[in-house]
Amino acid sequence: MVSFASRFGVYVHFPYCLSKCPYCDFASVVAESIPHERYAKAIAAELALRAAEHGRPEHGVESLYFGGGTPSLWEPRRVGETIEAVDRLFGLAPSCEITLEANPGASEAQRFSELRRSGVNRLSIGVQSFHPAILAGLGRRHSGEEAGDALEKARRAGFENVSLDLIFGGPHQTEAIAEADVRRAIELGPEHISCYGLTLEGLAEDVRLAKDVRRGKVQVADDALQERMGRLVRAALEDAGLRRYEISNFAKAGFESRHNSLYWMGREYVAAGCGAHGYRPVKDGGLRYGNPRKPEAWLEAVEAGRSPEVERDEITRPELFEERIFLGLRLVDGLDLDRAAAETIGAVPPSTRAAVARLVAQGLLEEEGAWIRCTERGMDYHTEVAVQLLPSGDSTVRGEPAASKPLLPII
Repeated sequence: MVSFASRFGVYVHFPYCLSKCPYCDFASVVAESIPHERYAKAIAAELALRAAEHGRPEHGVESLYFGGGTPSLWEPRRVGETIEAVDRLFGLAPSCEITLEANPGASEAQRFSELRRSGVNRLSIGVQSFHPAILAGLGRRHSGEEAGDALEKARRAGFENVSLDLIFGGPHQTEAIAEADVRRAIELGPEHISCYGLTLEGLAEDVRLAKDVRRGKVQVADDALQERMGRLVRAALEDAGLRRYEISNFAKAGFESRHNSLYWMGREYVAAGCGAHGYRPVKDGGLRYGNPRKPEAWLEAVEAGRSPEVERDEITRPELFEERIFLGLRLVDGLDLDRAAAETIGAVPPSTRAAVARLVAQGLLEEEGAWIRCTERGMDYHTEVAVQLLPSGDSTVRGEPAASKPLLPII
């Protein structure tokens, strides 16, 4: 049923920022001077190393994603050189989705025309909020007016596919402000909106905002308030004709993120850049690798001709099956359970079949042939639903049995 996911993608991480947001745990650094050319050459060198490992995909690269950090700070010609390197090494499919994350600051929005000419055809603009107090609490340097201007400049630059990112549940935010933010985003007319609840637990690093909350210096929405905010923003987005296709993502028909959907479908992707992670299937499962989070460590390794990775994890077939369940159920369309099993462990275990029947009876899952999907209520309890589907006795998830855990909503 899910037809919009890319079959093979490339992710390029650009770590440099003008300032570090207090909630951000991505690999990013504040830099007064950005090594534009040096970083581009190193990216091309790593892509060449990765091409020898991944090979050239049969259908070409169907999605290329520039994440960060703040990729819109990168000189557009260096972005263009990177796109050319991906095409040379892997081959770009004719309809390749090429996304670049951008901040709404006025100086960056001026580069949109050059980025469009370089080959970028989709922008993901990190608005987060239009309200001054919320932006200040999140450490964002742009204003609500600049956020609106950024989308208008993207249109003038020729972008016909624009996504806006929003965060709810942050410092000072109320239900009314959360709803006002999403309605303002809808008014701007983007093709795609990602709307995330603020998360401060289970991150890659202990971010400043999380420390401030623990110390009582800052208050953010509790689980109950964040859940109410989530229901308000989802209702507004769906009323506006933006279909929810993943837990936190909404799009007009045909504008679902092909690259992010690749992750949720367990497809192959190349990674390049500091802090980047890639994945490829291997004979007995999968292989995931990750690069160092510090730019200098990554640059030194690549410039010395070495593989820069600091993580390499072999994923067994049972682990891949569990990942397919967890990630596939994030999608509103769900997953083909028979296919997920056939591509990993061979056949769906009886305990998983029994759990499907039980969750359908509880109104948390729907079943249509081999496809299973969360109901709207089930989507609120995604993690707990997914855990109950894991094969009994073989799960890599440790801790209490799922049945003994309280059901907590996921935003």
